[in-house]
Amino acid sequence: MTTIIAFQGADFAILGADSQITDGDKRTLSPSTPKIVKIGKYLFAVSGDCRPGDILMYNWKPPLYDGTDPVKFMGKKIIPSIVAIFKANSYDFEKEGVSFSFLIAFAGNIFEIGDSLDISQSIDNLYGIGSGSPYALGYLAGTLPNLAQTDWAQSEFIEALQISAKYDINTCAPFQIEIQQA
Repeated sequence: MTTIIAFQGADFAILGADSQITDGDKRTLSPSTPKIVKIGKYLFAVSGDCRPGDILMYNWKPPLYDGTDPVKFMGKKIIPSIVAIFKANSYDFEKEGVSFSFLIAFAGNIFEIGDSLDISQSIDNLYGIGSGSPYALGYLAGTLPNLAQTDWAQSEFIEALQISAKYDINTCAPFQIEIQQA
């Protein structure tokens, strides 16, 4: 799996990820294939099955955010665009055994998308996907006041990812941190 974490601040979003790819019993470090990518004005991160992430990273043209309610925009524009690009690339996300999670950030808003393409937002503005995320989130939950400013948040994210790498066999440095202003 992986470790991907995120925090939605008052005027920014920050995402962090490790660089290990695990395939069965094979471990690969791949900084050249980041888990967080910029797609237009979006930050996109994927955990789990690689195929849906590859489709979105290399083929998806997300709709331009129109400033409306972000939750409605996710449901009316983004999710249908994801379904359309999956169909265009012959990917059946409803097939049994499919397992992935995404984090998407736009205009400083973060959403988690599950493998049934459901959307959610966290009440405490902390997000984590992948096998190592509970370790990182445990650390970050104790540092919430430090996450209000991007420079502190970046430092805390690196520490959280290091803790995750220490305790989760599927997480490894180098780490990637991306910040998006609202």
